[in-house]
Amino acid sequence: MPLLLENLIAIDRMQTLFDAFYNATNIGAAIISLDGKILVSSGWQIICREFHRRNPESEKMCVQSDTRVYKKMMCGRGQAVYRCPHGLIDAAIPIVINDRHMGSLFTGQFLFEAPDAETLERFKRQASKWGFDRDAYMAALSAVPIVPEDRVESILHYLKQLSELIGEMGLAHIELEVRKNTILDTNAALKRETRRRLRETQKYAQILEGNPIPTFVIDADSKITHWNRACEMLTGIPAADMIGTGNHREAFYVRRRELMADLIVRRAGTYDFSMLYGGKFKGSQLIKNGYEGEEFFPKLGENGKWLFFTAAPLKDDHGNVIGAIETIQDITDRRLADQALRTSEARYHQLFEFANDAIFILKNESIVDCNRKALDLFKSSRQEMLGLSPLDLSTRTQTDGVLSKDEASRKLELLLHDVPQFFEWRLKRKDGSQFDAEVSLTRFYITGTPHGLAIIRDITGRKKMIQALEDRQRALDDKTSYLEKVNQALKASLDHREVEKRAVEESMLVILKRFVFPYIEELGGCQLSTDAKAYVNIIETNLKDIVSRFSQTVFSKYLNFTPTEVRIADFIRGGKNSKEIAQLLGLSPSSVQWHRKNIREKLGLTNKKVNLYTYLISLAE
Repeated sequence: MPLLLENLIAIDRMQTLFDAFYNATNIGAAIISLDGKILVSSGWQIICREFHRRNPESEKMCVQSDTRVYKKMMCGRGQAVYRCPHGLIDAAIPIVINDRHMGSLFTGQFLFEAPDAETLERFKRQASKWGFDRDAYMAALSAVPIVPEDRVESILHYLKQLSELIGEMGLAHIELEVRKNTILDTNAALKRETRRRLRETQKYAQILEGNPIPTFVIDADSKITHWNRACEMLTGIPAADMIGTGNHREAFYVRRRELMADLIVRRAGTYDFSMLYGGKFKGSQLIKNGYEGEEFFPKLGENGKWLFFTAAPLKDDHGNVIGAIETIQDITDRRLADQALRTSEARYHQLFEFANDAIFILKNESIVDCNRKALDLFKSSRQEMLGLSPLDLSTRTQTDGVLSKDEASRKLELLLHDVPQFFEWRLKRKDGSQFDAEVSLTRFYITGTPHGLAIIRDITGRKKMIQALEDRQRALDDKTSYLEKVNQALKASLDHREVEKRAVEESMLVILKRFVFPYIEELGGCQLSTDAKAYVNIIETNLKDIVSRFSQTVFSKYLNFTPTEVRIADFIRGGKNSKEIAQLLGLSPSSVQWHRKNIREKLGLTNKKVNLYTYLISLAE
């Protein structure tokens, strides 16, 4: 309850006392709290109640005067006796209880002496100024009590002492009630706390028992008070065999020895911890005055177990150590996984370091790591490489003339969208030398942070080999072209020889038929000796054999061809067109066309839809 004046005084009783005081002295009084609330009021004079406080303008002057006095009281100043703006005497004094300013006491609306003529005249002027009924106003003035000035201080002192006395009695009563309520509240709080702690103890016991982490608790004498189910499963020892004993000291080690919880209970120093655990322990970062460690326990399981254990003191409300709690976690799988991870990391680190390609790891477009091949390729140290951007290792423009920064921005933008890149790129070393490389660029994550993986392969040797192969291919192409031309010339020469051969054969055949066979026939009709006839028969037989072989060739079909037509017909049969025949025979294409027309006429192909080439081929079959 707030300590306010209205809570300390009996307002009804004070109102009765103030009313009685007014009836006895005709002097009004009031008690006002610090927040301006009128708690007790009695004996307002008619001249104030019916006149000064009724007119708005005159009331404003009353309020302003009250406010000035009230502010003085709020500042804790002493009593004040003053004349109000309308000529009456008022007084105020602060009410102090136990050295605290609790409110103010007001009294007044009286005169020190009976009004003289000048005073009466002043009140008459006020009546006219404010529009009061003069007779009624002056009658109200005559009712104002006359209190000699020497009595005012006594009256104030009396009223103040009376108010403070009643207030102090009320304060004493309230303090008594507060103490009583405090005792009752404390007793109730103790009962609630006792019940709460009992519930918490039961709850913690249930939590401890159901905790999947092996946990045990010892008291100040290192006797086990709790040995949960997980601890039973880890050690194979039931809680019934452990509670109330100190057998935890031989549950984990081959020989009986203290555990970390025992050292905490007996407030052992760092030396004792070092003697038992060597460098396998450290202070807990989470638990004040706690310790943690990690060790291999060959006694547990078939092949032993790696355990991580944490011990912390248990204290009472006064900070005294009353026991300790120790938790144990089987980290065998984690240790094996860590070992496998370290082995894997070492293997991949070797692959990274000894790869035959330069490998860079990028973060925010800066190099954060690279392998030995990268340092060798760029002829730089690791310190020189780290922090560089890919553009620092690129020529200003690429082989196609594109600015490296523009093309790199495009490729990095694609990389941000997880699009792998594979391209050729021209790079430079710190000495300014340039080389071409194949670049494979992919995105991957390290602990959730995106990184870029760039694999660079120097293809300078390959480029030179490709260039050499291209040069060799061009040389071979040139030789092939030359040989094709030579072959074409040889073929043309052979074709020409074949035509000439056939022309000779044709001429010989014509000569034999025209100039030899007729005379042989004439000789056959002559009178010849037997031997001569035999020789003529031999000659005729041999010549017919020659003619017979000549007749089997295509030339026997066109004995009436001119030599030029024979040659042209043979070229047509060989698949040559008019332009090619003209080049071979040194004729114009139109002349070749004219000879073709004559050949068709002599073969009886005029106005027939027969291909000359196909027909000539058929004659040789």
